[in-house]
Amino acid sequence: MNNVTSIEPQPTQITEDVVAQFLMDHPDFFQQYPELLGRIKVDTPERGVVSLVEVQVNKLRDRIGDLEEEITQLMSLAAKNDRLFHDFANVQKQLLMCEDFSQAAKVIEQKALSLNLTAHIKIIGHSHPKYHIEKMALDNFSKKFLNGHSAYLGRLRQAERDKLLAYGGLNHSSTELGSFAVLPLGQSTPIGIIAFASHDGGHFEPNMDTLFLEQLVSVFHYLLTQWSKSSHE
Repeated sequence: MNNVTSIEPQPTQITEDVVAQFLMDHPDFFQQYPELLGRIKVDTPERGVVSLVEVQVNKLRDRIGDLEEEITQLMSLAAKNDRLFHDFANVQKQLLMCEDFSQAAKVIEQKALSLNLTAHIKIIGHSHPKYHIEKMALDNFSKKFLNGHSAYLGRLRQAERDKLLAYGGLNHSSTELGSFAVLPLGQSTPIGIIAFASHDGGHFEPNMDTLFLEQLVSVFHYLLTQWSKSSHE
């Protein structure tokens, strides 16, 4: 006769970790025992001891508040973008009605002023010193700051902006101008640039969207090429 000793299973020791793991393994536990939700108390730094239900309600209320704030910000941004879209669309219409470079430059410069900015239009070999830029100065700037990108946004050292925005050999680019948006006229081989300058050093920052400015510059560049073709016909 064999003596078989039965081994009684040892009860699992109840610890905080065991309870936590059990609840993670059984996420529907409180659906089966909903009366426990109101009896479990949680010590919170904001409101003291409250029930688990109150904690969940407060978290939900905070999340709803965050979502409402995000929605408000998105609506504000959408409204701002809508105004900008119509604003720049109107400028593009004005540009397309222009008959020559001087009219188009005036449209851009006036629009910049209405936005508390200064527009600098620079074309290689332009006859007027205000709009002229040396090819070497443009090439150097393009290699250092644009490097194939559609725009440069940010600050410029005085020496760099003087080379880029010099007026007939004289420095007419205010040292007070704090930040710039510089866009090339043409991507592969730029014929010039349009720079928008702000006194606010944080107005133009690298992470800004330049879609509207790019469209404006693209229309202006197209008109320049068309006027150039007409003058050679």
